[in-house]
Amino acid sequence: MLVALSVLAGCTGRTAEQQTALPSSTKCHPLAVAPSGFKVMETVEERYPDHIGIRITFRDDHGRLLHSFTGVPGEYGEGLPVAGSAHLVSGGDVSLIGKDQTWVIAWDTGGLCGAHALIGNGFTREGFIRALEASGVI
Repeated sequence: MLVALSVLAGCTGRTAEQQTALPSSTKCHPLAVAPSGFKVMETVEERYPDHIGIRITFRDDHGRLLHSFTGVPGEYGEGLPVAGSAHLVSGGDVSLIGKDQTWVIAWDTGGLCGAHALIGNGFTREGFIRALEASGVI
């Protein structure tokens, strides 16, 4: 959980001055939908000089969290080991990164909203994969 919270706290790589830029007309569209049993806890618009990224946190009744990032650049999963790979429904393969109860997939399709990441907390490896399949990502 600490790793994911660290990622959430410093994932943008932008300065405070850049964070206060005027709103952009380019707003990213969320990537993930809530898997069955998960509810949206929070939706945050991350403002950048040239676009607005989206961060959504989902939670289930067991306390597991799934964080979805679209258009929010960062070094997701830094320090966690590679634990396999997954195939994206949109095409291409991504590394599955994580251990214990923290799991991450991240990729970039290019463009303003191309940075994507999904972070799971409280999941087994298999549970995280099932949640990504249920959300239509892999």
